[in-house]
Amino acid sequence: MRATIWGHTVLPEGHDEIHRFAFELHDGSTAPPVRESVSLRTARVVVAHLQDGNALIQMFRAIVSSEPTKYDELIGRSFEDDFIENGPSDRVNDLPGWQNAER
Repeated sequence: MRATIWGHTVLPEGHDEIHRFAFELHDGSTAPPVRESVSLRTARVVVAHLQDGNALIQMFRAIVSSEPTKYDELIGRSFEDDFIENGPSDRVNDLPGWQNAER
């Protein structure tokens, strides 16, 4: 899967936690990409509770770790899964063919 940030909203001062980021998810299939958005608050909750290496979590981590003055620099950044096959190793069994990607 690939997650790409394609925009963010500029909100009035005092609304930092509801700052929204627009992104696109593409699973590599022939299906069209899915466009969604996430608030900074939601991204913070997700990364606080998940240690996953998938593209979506990587993107959320980048959003959460960015300074507000650097949000524009996130636009166009893409994130890809750290896994060779269809998902993270903590959700699959021990059958041959499943392994984490080398980094």
